[in-house]
Amino acid sequence: MKPKVVFLLILFLGFFLRIYDLNWDANNHLHPDERFLTMVGNAEKIPANLSDYFNPQKSTLNPTNIGYSFFVYGNLPLMANKLLAIATNNDNYNAFTLQGRCLSAIADFFCIVLIYKIIFLLEKKYRVSKNVKLYGTFFYAISVLPIQLAHFFTVDTFLNFFMLMSFYQALKYFFKQKKIYLIFCGMSFGLALACKINAIFILPLILIFFFNFKKLDLLKTLLTMALFGAVAFLSFYIVDPYKFNFLFIENLKTLKSFESQNIWYPPGVQWMNKLPVVFALVNLTFFGVGLFYFIFIILGGIYIFQKKIFSLQIVYIWVVLFFLYQSTQFVKTMRYFIFIYPFLAIFAAFGLEKILSIFQKIKTSFLCYALQVISFALLLIWPLMFFSIYTQDHSRVTASKWIYDNVQPNKKILYEYWDDALPLPITNQNKIFNIEAVAVFDPDTPEKWQKINSQLQQADYYVLSSNRGWGSISSVSQKYPLMSKFYGQLFENKTNYKIVKEFTSYPSLRWLGIPLDFPDQWSEEAFTVYDHPQVMIFKRQ
Repeated sequence: MKPKVVFLLILFLGFFLRIYDLNWDANNHLHPDERFLTMVGNAEKIPANLSDYFNPQKSTLNPTNIGYSFFVYGNLPLMANKLLAIATNNDNYNAFTLQGRCLSAIADFFCIVLIYKIIFLLEKKYRVSKNVKLYGTFFYAISVLPIQLAHFFTVDTFLNFFMLMSFYQALKYFFKQKKIYLIFCGMSFGLALACKINAIFILPLILIFFFNFKKLDLLKTLLTMALFGAVAFLSFYIVDPYKFNFLFIENLKTLKSFESQNIWYPPGVQWMNKLPVVFALVNLTFFGVGLFYFIFIILGGIYIFQKKIFSLQIVYIWVVLFFLYQSTQFVKTMRYFIFIYPFLAIFAAFGLEKILSIFQKIKTSFLCYALQVISFALLLIWPLMFFSIYTQDHSRVTASKWIYDNVQPNKKILYEYWDDALPLPITNQNKIFNIEAVAVFDPDTPEKWQKINSQLQQADYYVLSSNRGWGSISSVSQKYPLMSKFYGQLFENKTNYKIVKEFTSYPSLRWLGIPLDFPDQWSEEAFTVYDHPQVMIFKRQ
């Protein structure tokens, strides 16, 4: 098959995996970051003129001026979605989110194209196999975490695209020494900052490629960095002029203050007992890319250093250093690692090239072909399993339907604070229930338990719509001794609440007729809690 045809097929595969079932939660807005961005986006208005646009105190595109003073994201993804929503008459709660998801999928899709172009540059410079660029695009096309994040209207995929674009332009400048690439690099980096301030992490990698290692000219290097910095600042300021104030800095400080062993902020509880490096590595290996994919990443790193591919050696070192840094921070969430995934795909491509070149030395052509097919089949198992969650109803939607069908009206249903209440407001359902929140994340005081015991005595059902509560709290039993004990008794059927129904949407191959499931509730909370949480319904006996 011709390489161009293979490339087009890979692009189709990557696009399909990202665009399929963008309305995975049936307009129930089950991702809290999406809900927030949609509310801010709907509230924003286009300023009357450019003067108002650049005035942080007057602009109606500045979240602070429309009631959202705590805003730590960049404004570019939101503003792009807003302008398109106005043009397409999609500026409403449901359509804004779905359109944002579509833009998110497209942004991540273009990362596949960029990987092809990056490896093409390396191919010409280091005389690597022409197949490597196809392998790299294939690896990123099937990368599970990017596929998942492409289904969310958050800033992560936009950030990833512009960071990768800035690297691509820096690499072109390194090879060709043309200022136009330097300017494009600065523009891309500025736009990345306008998506999220975390773009700053790629700055050291970019700056390295401004040096001419064969003929070091310090003055030229400084002028290069100055031009890059000026262009980056200008593009950042034009797109997001609202970040240049003390309030944004204070918001970042406030966000950082949530990262502590002593806090009672619900999302922070999950990180309190997580092992440095190990936790992030396990999640990247088994959930972010898949075990076989990760093996090729390691093999690719070995191959890159053996062949002395200098540019990728620098990138590999940067990836390792960033991973070690982020995996030792308090928050180790998988999405904070998203911008190393394109580079992991490139490393894996070289690993696959190495293995396939070994297979090609086998004299038996059938065995060589069989080993090649097995290699690709093993790589596809995990993405195909993960894709299954988009081929069926969301577990909370399914659970909500069950509640409407099996629970009498006006029954009292308890749900956990900081989680989504069930049943969801499904269309054409007229039953009304008495729904009340349980403050499970509050400190284990006598007052807390007096109220919880009262709620348990009066309620009919207790619904765990995800593992947000029990998954986090049970991991820090020293902080929540009573709450942890309650969960233990609840799951062991030692309370007067007994489980009557459980709903899961585990990654599976059943949609292909293969009875193979992969229970993934042991992953990081955010990997399951948005698009395929485990739901358990308990009934008071």
